[in-house]
Amino acid sequence: MAEPRQRKLLMFDFDGVIADSLDDQCRAYERTFRAHGLGHLATCKQFVDFTEDNWFAALATAGVPPAVVEDVEDAIGATPVPELFPGMAEVVERLAAAHPLFVITSSRTAMVERILAAHGVRGVVEVLGGDHEPSKTRKIRTVRRRFGESLPAWYVGDTIGDMVEARAAGAVTVGAAWGWHGAERLRRASPDHMAAVPGDLLDLF
Repeated sequence: MAEPRQRKLLMFDFDGVIADSLDDQCRAYERTFRAHGLGHLATCKQFVDFTEDNWFAALATAGVPPAVVEDVEDAIGATPVPELFPGMAEVVERLAAAHPLFVITSSRTAMVERILAAHGVRGVVEVLGGDHEPSKTRKIRTVRRRFGESLPAWYVGDTIGDMVEARAAGAVTVGAAWGWHGAERLRRASPDHMAAVPGDLLDLF
């Protein structure tokens, strides 16, 4: 009889890991930046490139005014409910039944909760969005402290920025190859593990 696996503290990014939201978010970003006269930044490539760092820090470094950031967040929050990646709802629910599972994301908390509810996804302990705290590193540390750092902490993300921030918080990093950066780009951040498809997470955890 196989021994039960060790309980872990699981933390997932949302966009690009759970939700297939890139296209709608890119369009919202491009429209908003063009409306503010920032056409030189209004491309989907630039949108994705900003996620090689913390999203909010990258925008600040590029000189994007806070009011524009707020408008972009409003526009993204108003996008339609995206599809989830195939099998992701079941993966989240099965893992949440065995481990405490949080969603830590740059997107707004209410938007993520609305999308999870629309798809009937159950089991997530809490969503900590960008409105809660812009830094994923600080959010991961906050969640770890809730458990007295007694559980090994793992973070599943799809961007280089995710890997950098999670590693800085002391979490084991898992790159989601189906997400925004893809496997080749993610490997530049040397994640501790790579998952090729959502079902690989069930084998990992």
